[in-house]
Parts: sequence; structure tokens; C-alpha cells
Amino acid sequence: MRPILRDIRAIAGVTGVAVIIKQNGKVESMFPAAFTERHTEELLKLITAGYQRLRGFNRLSLRFQRVVVHLVNQPEFLLFATVLPDIDEHLFETIVRSKLPSIGRTLVRQNEAAHVERHGGVRSQAQPDRVVSVLIQSCNALAHIISEKVSLTGVASAWRQSRESAVTLNDALAALEVDAGGKLNIRKGRVFTPSPDNMKSFAGMVQQFFSLLGTAGTTAEGAFYALLEPHRDLLEEFGFFHFMREATSPANSRRRRRVSA
Repeated sequence: MRPILRDIRAIAGVTGVAVIIKQNGKVESMFPAAFTERHTEELLKLITAGYQRLRGFNRLSLRFQRVVVHLVNQPEFLLFATVLPDIDEHLFETIVRSKLPSIGRTLVRQNEAAHVERHGGVRSQAQPDRVVSVLIQSCNALAHIISEKVSLTGVASAWRQSRESAVTLNDALAALEVDAGGKLNIRKGRVFTPSPDNMKSFAGMVQQFFSLLGTAGTTAEGAFYALLEPHRDLLEEFGFFHFMREATSPANSRRRRRVSA
């Protein structure tokens, strides 16, 4: 995380930057040397309190005489930065926007490392195998749940289109196949591993599937999350819910529409 914060802090006109992790309240920050630990703690408490009152915002900028305060609200974290009023705003926006995905991926890796440490430093191979199995089985259970709204042919078509779009972005998804009944399977002799890139691509494929179902997509999405709920701890270890939320962002939604067009 420090290299990411350092890149933002290096922008001419940025005086301080911090990431506040929502799940546990931990903070990673880079402020000027003049900021004592007490000053930093008090400042971040004010930021957190403000966020609690304004949960719905995506981006907030507060302009004062000598400083501009930027708050960027992401699903897993808050990015806070103090900048000088004469900063090159386009450069600042471009770099910050490019760093947000890196921060999200770093948090996923940190969560995975913490899990491994809590469990004696070893992750069982059964866990990666199990997370793939849970995702495949949950996707397949949707066919029965939404059969009253969408035919099996329609389900199969939506999965095939979603898979084909996903493969253009990550060929690891070529390990998946869709049968005539709309069920996902791992191709014989192929392996699909739950790496961060693959989990992100799988989440994008699922969101694309929902969008292709039309009005039935909302029902399917609710059913899918209900199927995943008993396995939440396992899936969170591999960052799947993070990537599902990331796949619903406006930018990613536009990108999926372009791919499927």
C-alpha cells in the first residue's frame, strides 16, 4: 500500500493522503512531518465521522482558503487527500483514478495474507478447489430458480454470450463450457484457478449474465447472492464479493456493453 500512497503523495500540490479501510477501521497514511500522530488521528476521526453522516456520496471536495480536501468513497475503503488550491486537477484526478483498482487489489491480498497467518501460514489446496466448486454450483442452481421467467435455452444463451465476452478479456475463462441446459462446467483436462484476475473476470461474466436476462436479471442476482451467502467467509477470502461490486461500476458496465455489442 505504501508505494501506491507514495505515488499519489508525489503529485505536485498533494500534501497528504490516507486510505481508511471500512472493514476494520485501519488507516494507512502519508502526511507531512509537521503532522504529529495525534493530529493525524484527530483528522481521520473527523473524516470517519463525516463519512458516517454522508454515506451516499461517491466523491466529495471541500475547498478552504489554503487547502482542498478530497474524499473518494469506494466499496472497501475511503481515500482521503489534502491538496493545494493551485494543483493540476486533471493530473491529480487521472492518477488517483488509476490507483483505485490497485488499492482494492492490495486490500484483497492483505486479507488473504491475514487469513493464511491466522491459519498457521498454510492455505489448504482444498480451499481454491472449493471456491471454484461453490461458484459453479451456485451459477448452475440459478437455472432452476429462474426457470419460471427464463427458458433453459435463454439461460444457456446468456451464459454463452457472457462467457465469450469474458474470454476476450481473460482467456482463463476458456476453461469453462456451457451445456445445452445452461449449466457451467470445467472442460475436461482444464483447470480454473481462483486467482485475483480470474475472480475479477468471473465476477464480470456473472454481472454480464444478469444484464442479458433483462427484467429477470434482478431476480437472478438476488437468488445468486442468496446461494452464495452460506459461503461468504470463503468467497471473501478470495475477494469475490469485492470483484462483484467492482464489476457493477459504471465504467465496467459500459465496457461490458461494448464487448457484447
